[in-house]
Amino acid sequence: MDIVIQGTGADTFAKNLDLQNIWLKEDAVRINNADDVLARSVTEQASKLGFEVNCVPNGLSISQFGIITLDMDSTLIELECIDDIAAQCGVGEEVARMTEFAMQGHMPFAEYLRERVKLFSGAPAHIVDVTATHAKLMPGAVELINFAKAHGLKTYILSGGFDTIAKVVAGQLGMTGFLCNRLIIQDGKLTGETTGPGGGEILDADGKRRALDMLCMLHGLDHSQAIAGGDGANDLEMIKAAGLGFAFHGKPIVAASAPYRINKAGLDAIINFFVEAWQDAKKQ
Repeated sequence: MDIVIQGTGADTFAKNLDLQNIWLKEDAVRINNADDVLARSVTEQASKLGFEVNCVPNGLSISQFGIITLDMDSTLIELECIDDIAAQCGVGEEVARMTEFAMQGHMPFAEYLRERVKLFSGAPAHIVDVTATHAKLMPGAVELINFAKAHGLKTYILSGGFDTIAKVVAGQLGMTGFLCNRLIIQDGKLTGETTGPGGGEILDADGKRRALDMLCMLHGLDHSQAIAGGDGANDLEMIKAAGLGFAFHGKPIVAASAPYRINKAGLDAIINFFVEAWQDAKKQ
């Protein structure tokens, strides 16, 4: 396997290990062809120092993949959109507590989404557009999506959030598309109801997994050719199904179960999983 270590001073840390067959960049190192014993030792040392550490297959290449699906709220953007909408409706604190509870995996996502959206009944629909203007891209989002697109991957948002906002975010990033839930609007006001994509079932954890299945089928890909990432409990099924699934600043239940994880760095940290990112690195 290859050990990818990232964070301020990671290159200095690796030099002090006095290892061979390593690639060095500023604040990042890749230790190639590590055995299990070395991987356990280095992972323990580096993790104690607060570095991001992931053990990936030796020589992992982005050419092995054809699609990347990402959660939106708190993954592609620095916002929980439902909480922002709630704040505009005057029920911000209540909904924020409910959102955190749902993302920790303590309640069925679809049921809790409906309960939160009920509180928006009668609010002017334009507040969703206002929330879209608050959706600041996560650090590293542009770099990761551009890297994926440059290597021919299809790029999708799979979110339990709302399509009005996802359309804006996907457009900013030049992504292939999005599948999200939808707020029902009547006479210019929110009805307090929500549906899934196209008026179907709400996109929850199982829904995201099914969406990944369908997108892979659409593009003639196997799950092993998919990359998936997110932060909440409703992302876990697609993360586990993908060939490369990662928790990004994940809630405890997600970070504990995801094959790979980024705890503090930006989304562009995922790029260093792939050998293509190391072409200009110092080799020793």
